[in-house]
Amino acid sequence: MTSVAIAAPARTRLERFSAALPVLTVFAWLCLVYGFEAWLHGTPWLFTDELETAQLSRAIAATGHAARRGQPHPFGSLYVFLIAPAWWLHSVLDAYSTIKYLGVAVMSSVVFPAYWLARTIVSPRPALFAAAASAAIPAFLYAPMLLPEPLAYPYAALCFFLIVKALATRHAWWIAGAAVASAIAPAVKGQLAVVPAVYVLAALGLAWNGRWMRRWQERWTAWDWVGAVTLLAGVAVVANSIITHRSFSWYVATTLWKDRMLDYGLWAVGAFTIGVGVFPVVAGLAALVRPRGVVRSEHERAFVAVAVAAIGAFTWYTAVKAAYISTSFSTLTEERNLIYLSPILFAATALALERPRLRLWPMAAATALAAYVLVGTDYKMDVHLYNDAPGLAILESANRNLGLTPHGARIVLLAMLAGSVAVLLAPRARRVPVRPLLVAAALFVLAWNLTGQIAAASASRNFSDELLQNYPRPLNWLDQADHGQTAMYLGQQITDANGLWLLEFWNKSLHYVWSLDGTAKGPGPTLSPDLLALDGQITTVPGIKYVVTDPGIDLVGKQVGHVVHRGGGAAQEWRLFQIAPPLRLVDAVGGIYADGWAGKNSSYSRYRTPGGRPGSVMVTISRAAWTGPSPTGHVTIRVGPLRIKDKQPALASVTQIRRWKVESGLERSFVIPTPKPPFRVEVLISPTFVPAQQDPSSSELREFGAQVSFAFQPG
Repeated sequence: MTSVAIAAPARTRLERFSAALPVLTVFAWLCLVYGFEAWLHGTPWLFTDELETAQLSRAIAATGHAARRGQPHPFGSLYVFLIAPAWWLHSVLDAYSTIKYLGVAVMSSVVFPAYWLARTIVSPRPALFAAAASAAIPAFLYAPMLLPEPLAYPYAALCFFLIVKALATRHAWWIAGAAVASAIAPAVKGQLAVVPAVYVLAALGLAWNGRWMRRWQERWTAWDWVGAVTLLAGVAVVANSIITHRSFSWYVATTLWKDRMLDYGLWAVGAFTIGVGVFPVVAGLAALVRPRGVVRSEHERAFVAVAVAAIGAFTWYTAVKAAYISTSFSTLTEERNLIYLSPILFAATALALERPRLRLWPMAAATALAAYVLVGTDYKMDVHLYNDAPGLAILESANRNLGLTPHGARIVLLAMLAGSVAVLLAPRARRVPVRPLLVAAALFVLAWNLTGQIAAASASRNFSDELLQNYPRPLNWLDQADHGQTAMYLGQQITDANGLWLLEFWNKSLHYVWSLDGTAKGPGPTLSPDLLALDGQITTVPGIKYVVTDPGIDLVGKQVGHVVHRGGGAAQEWRLFQIAPPLRLVDAVGGIYADGWAGKNSSYSRYRTPGGRPGSVMVTISRAAWTGPSPTGHVTIRVGPLRIKDKQPALASVTQIRRWKVESGLERSFVIPTPKPPFRVEVLISPTFVPAQQDPSSSELREFGAQVSFAFQPG
């Protein structure tokens, strides 16, 4: 008798919609929560990353090509093309709001590929947990920010899903789709260059453990195995050599700083473990090992291969990057580079929830790893928000609001680890309600992640609010004053650039950022203009009509606006000049911070006076604002005609000189005759002092001579 296979009836559209409704509901609710957070988020603050993204996307919107301050630049990420159309809106505020909400929707869309990825190995309900958890991690503080993560995170999850389907089904369309998606991944974000490597490594791992390969290995002799190991070692050496020649950071980290790779890589793993709630790391890693008596499906085999390859590749990348950055910038906890593993880890956790009887030795190994990183990670609880490790935000918030100490945090985390192990061991005990325990563990993970995300987003919002408090209104005051015509910023002694970066972000007309003393900040090109003539003419750009200047810089032209902002610790006035081309200085100070303090050297150059006549300059030297101990400062003031030396102003000769000794609490003004313009005044104060070294209660690390000011009086 022949059996006839009966095909399952095709699902109707209503049935398909009903099946998709839970995932759509999760997506909608998360968009609502994150959209509200985006609405409260007033301005970019993670400079210079967000400003560079704005520069590149604005240039693409205007010209079709990426640029920073007018200079061509690689676009870096496809994210800038995604947000570029928003800049076609006339208002910067409207464009920024559009980008924020777009980022929320795009990053939250990770629920779909995360759900599809989990559905390759588990039933719908555990898959829904994996999708919701993937979209609730603390790294969603990046959603409203001008960063590539809102696009890169869901795209990486989509790539993982396609790779699993390609390796499981071996269907040409899935293979091609996974290959195309993996090839595009590096353009979405540079770090996703790891994705093609994951594809290749997972395919090789499956092939190595395939039936044909196992049958072949059964015939191998001992020498065959020696040859295979030697061949693999040779391939690894050749691959390392190729990458070393192409990547300087790889060379530095893997050749010179292997110990830092281990330490800083584990710090990132620790922050990630804390951020996801500990349980997924133990359960997810242990679930990757096949339990006894279980025959894996092709999809599960493919998922495990992709998971192992992704965990190894992304962790290695993070360790290399952290070690390299420690040599060129700072020692950082780079959890930000591990967030792409979240959909994989939560899918593996869903597998543990659905099939909870895990093997003991992988559970013990995962527990040991978690315990090691939880104890050894710096929790960064002394900062408001550590943006490179959002997983630590929940501990930082608990420190501020609950008084939790690092020691207390360590106890809490180890208790969470013990609870995780107890839940995973429960299926081995009798008369234990396993299902309620697993449901409670899943709900705890979701609650922990969402709490961490809210804490991180709240801290991010506080940063943006603090910046806006110090910034003048309206936010686009420069665009309104110069009517959208190309403008330039010309400053000196720029230490706190946050105000300048906000000025550049909120005003499309500001295209150039220059300084007289080389202290202008990126991202993008900066310039210190040359002094071209004794009448004060300096380097300029054709077509510039408006220039924003720092205090102490006056230009030939008409002052058409001014605003006050707080930068560098003191109220500071920006003035807007409509210049009379070419760009010429009336006078300019140098070496004086926004709060009036100067270091060893400061200066005043004057190029024009009424009628070109001589006069006098009042030079005030003061330590009245400092009452702590300080060494006696020997003050020398020199006045004389100005000349051009190496395209910069300098003294041609000395016509007047004054000397004094300044000490804490003292102040004195000198009125000194000047020659006809151009003339220059130079002040030398030695030795200088660092307030933090003189008084432990001070946090000021700048080198101070005294507060110095100049005022010209016509003759």
